[in-house]
Amino acid sequence: MTSCEVHEKWNEIELRIAQPAQFYNLLDPAPNDEKEINQATESYIMDSLDDMQNDKRGTAKIVLYLERSLYDDEKTRTDMEKAIHAHFAERVCSATQKYKLAMNKGRRYLIRGLIFLIICLIFSSVVTSIHNQNDIIYAIGQSFVIIGWVALWRPVEFYLYDRRDMIDEKKMLA
Repeated sequence: MTSCEVHEKWNEIELRIAQPAQFYNLLDPAPNDEKEINQATESYIMDSLDDMQNDKRGTAKIVLYLERSLYDDEKTRTDMEKAIHAHFAERVCSATQKYKLAMNKGRRYLIRGLIFLIICLIFSSVVTSIHNQNDIIYAIGQSFVIIGWVALWRPVEFYLYDRRDMIDEKKMLA
C-alpha cells in the first residue's frame, strides 16, 4: 500500500502531548476545560482537516496521545477533551457570525454597485446621444460603462469566491 492510499483512508488526527503548554494557550485565564487550545495545535488540526478528503472530514477524530503523567490524571484527560470540543464549537459559532456579517456586507456592496452601474449607464447614454459624432466624447461615454461594470467587481468576487471559501470553512469546522 502506498502512502497516498494510506492517506486517502485515514480520518484520525493524532496529537502527541507531553505537557499542557503544547496544548493550551497559557495566556488564557479560563479553567482548563474552557481554555483555548494553542495556535500551533489548532493550526495542525485545521491543516490535517484541510488535507483530508471532503467525505472523510465529517467522521474525522482527534486522537490525543498523552505523556504518562497527563494520561494518569483523569481530570486532565477530560479537560483536554472538553477544551477541544469547546474550542471548535466556538470556532463554528464565530465562523457562522462572520458569514452572516459578510453576507450583509456583500448585499450592500451589490446594491451600491448596481446603483452605480445604472447611473453610469444613464450618464454614458446621455453623453453619447448628445455628442455622438465626436469620438472623444463617445470614448468618455464608453469609459463610464466600463467604470460602472468595474464597480461590480467586489460584489461578484465575494459571491463567486469569498462566500464559497467561508462556506467551506464552516463545513470543515462543523
